[in-house]
Amino acid sequence: MTIDTGKAKTVTEAINTRVTARAFLDKPVSVDMLEKIFETARRAPSGGNLQPWNVHVLTGEPLNNFRNEVVGKLMKGETEGDTFPPYPSPLWEPLRSWRYKLGEDMYKLLEIPKEDKPARLRQVGKNFLFFGAPVGILITGDKRLEVPQFYDIGIYLQTIMLLAREQGLHTAPQGAWRAFPDTIKKHLGHPDEQQILVGMSLGYADADAPVNDLVADRAELSELVKFYT
Repeated sequence: MTIDTGKAKTVTEAINTRVTARAFLDKPVSVDMLEKIFETARRAPSGGNLQPWNVHVLTGEPLNNFRNEVVGKLMKGETEGDTFPPYPSPLWEPLRSWRYKLGEDMYKLLEIPKEDKPARLRQVGKNFLFFGAPVGILITGDKRLEVPQFYDIGIYLQTIMLLAREQGLHTAPQGAWRAFPDTIKKHLGHPDEQQILVGMSLGYADADAPVNDLVADRAELSELVKFYT
């Protein structure tokens, strides 16, 4: 499947053409378009209308300065403590197999064998360049938030992703940014009461990049949903 870089005309089309893009064109997204997306995303629902997200949108020099510092730390082997682990440990079946297959499918597309650990690490490291996207989004939230508010933030992210497809853009939601809370706080200047929860790359996907042909498998409807009639 070749990534669809056109504008989605319906919600169904936006959902069916949304993929996690891992390579973007060096093409800026206009301020007007960004404002339109985030203005509309204000309508995303949240329990009790708490709207528990604090959104930071980086472009241009601020974005470059931020990711250059993060990559510099990675190159020196410097790490910071994750705000939250990415997955439960140990991960159980079938979740473990879904995660494993996605990774192997990606490396197969990129022709990176299992034994080439440096190449695999370099691919993982592209997370911290926002995959070359011209827009980096970081979402912080109050440290007192509970699990239901994390659900709300997930709904907000999906709203942005679908609005992006309407504009012919693509995204990559990224939990990896939770690994650099100190650097993020330095660049964003958010209050001590907040912490990084999730990030996202946004921009025009590179249709010629093999990694963007990756389409994650999904479980069959019968495995996920039980209808009571």
